[in-house]
Amino acid sequence: MASTTHTTPTPLSRESNVHMLSVLLWLALLTLLLRPTLAVIDIKVGALVAFDYAGYGPWPPHYTEILSSAVTNINSNVFPEGDIVVSVRNLNDKCSSKDGLIAVVNEFDGSPSDRVDGFIGPGCSEVCKNAAYIVSKEGFNVPMISYACTLDSLSNKDTYSTFARTVSSVGANAVPMTNLVQFMKWERIGIIYRNINLYEEAAAKFKKTLEQTFGNTTSSDMPDGFKVVCYKVWYYDENQDDGKVDMKRAANDILNECKDEVRVFVILAYDSDVVQFLKFASELESFPFAECAFITLEVTSTTVDNSTREYTRGLLSLAQKNPANAMFQELVQYVRTSLNDETAQLDVYSATLYDSLLTYAMAAKHIKEEYYTAHSDASDEDNLAAVTELVKNGTEIVQVITELAAFQGASGMVKFDSNADRIASIEVFQAQVDATTNSVNMVRIFDTDADTGNLELVDGAVFQWNDGSANIPNPRSVWSGQEAVRGEGYPGNHHPGDDPHRSGSHSHPHCPRCFLYLETARSEVT
Repeated sequence: MASTTHTTPTPLSRESNVHMLSVLLWLALLTLLLRPTLAVIDIKVGALVAFDYAGYGPWPPHYTEILSSAVTNINSNVFPEGDIVVSVRNLNDKCSSKDGLIAVVNEFDGSPSDRVDGFIGPGCSEVCKNAAYIVSKEGFNVPMISYACTLDSLSNKDTYSTFARTVSSVGANAVPMTNLVQFMKWERIGIIYRNINLYEEAAAKFKKTLEQTFGNTTSSDMPDGFKVVCYKVWYYDENQDDGKVDMKRAANDILNECKDEVRVFVILAYDSDVVQFLKFASELESFPFAECAFITLEVTSTTVDNSTREYTRGLLSLAQKNPANAMFQELVQYVRTSLNDETAQLDVYSATLYDSLLTYAMAAKHIKEEYYTAHSDASDEDNLAAVTELVKNGTEIVQVITELAAFQGASGMVKFDSNADRIASIEVFQAQVDATTNSVNMVRIFDTDADTGNLELVDGAVFQWNDGSANIPNPRSVWSGQEAVRGEGYPGNHHPGDDPHRSGSHSHPHCPRCFLYLETARSEVT
């Protein structure tokens, strides 16, 4: 029987162990170096905000925290693969046309690697007008997505080809304004507007839309012989030196000139100016203030308070719909946690600021996915180079924005029209005095139908006009020679569009089939 020899392995020396460990480390490092690296597209965005707006502090408030939240969400959820990384740096436009233009142009003075690839903002229309024009020109061609500019002319893509916005234009209020006039069955409207480009454009758009809508119908359910009368510019000098026109005298001149023609006024001016105009109207003895109704834009509870209730009660205000969704609540909590302040408040423009950056990211994601799908046979290097160029091309980004499907934003569902304007989502509020507390509040009266864009009366809504009555002002007496009368009261469960002859229906007493012809008329408005 053969014997078996057992050989005991010789243990490695300490030096051998160290040597082997070194070899393994070098192999691991070599593997990392040879492995294809993840290609990253950096999108650098300049946020045009006001570090200090007219001494009132930053605008929008808490913009740093809002944008930090947006960047975190985008880089984690919109681009989870990490192949596109978005960053933001804040630029001070001071809500000034000159300073905003300087802030934009300065971004193109440095080396190309330091330049921003696009802008969000500005928030002030006067800044947008020049800045959006510059960035659309050859040699720039970068996207600019505003969160608050509402100037109507910015919709012109021949002039502003790389401009988009997460708010609707001021002119988009023309259709809900027409809804409102039709609902009340008001036959004559006065339009008074400040001598500011934003309101000059809005006044012209409102007048055109109202006259075209009601001028092409003979239905008994539409205003009969509708006219815009008392179309006046409220001109006054900001610096009221000797010899210059002050705002009260200018307002009183208009009121005296219009008092025999009209009882329903659309006032297009800054919110604080609107309140002043109402004060002047209430104090002018020759003006029938109690018989009148007033409509305006974007006046909120921060403008109307108990000190103004004697002359703001009954004021109707069309405003961008207030955000009320989970994403907005998460944004509010993020800001409060960041500031360690549970009282910090955000508004609709906080949400549209967030959504302006989100919109850029959604467009970039769409471009990347579509391009890679269409060029699956191309090399990664070629695809990367092409996509990098496209997501920084203003014309391309804005075109894609117009094609995006509706998506959830902090301000609600976000959808754009063919001009890259946010499709309007409007609410109508009325300043009403609470009978218990005697305090004035902006009460929501109308909402916007998501499918048609028409106004819908809020369930349970009751009007309250400036004399405390719930009855709708009836201005027909102004030109019919009859005594001034009010319309019938409006119980809160009536709905526009109901047939009064149908069993169980409820209808507005002045407008039995409101909005029946509006869709046809809307298509005729250009």
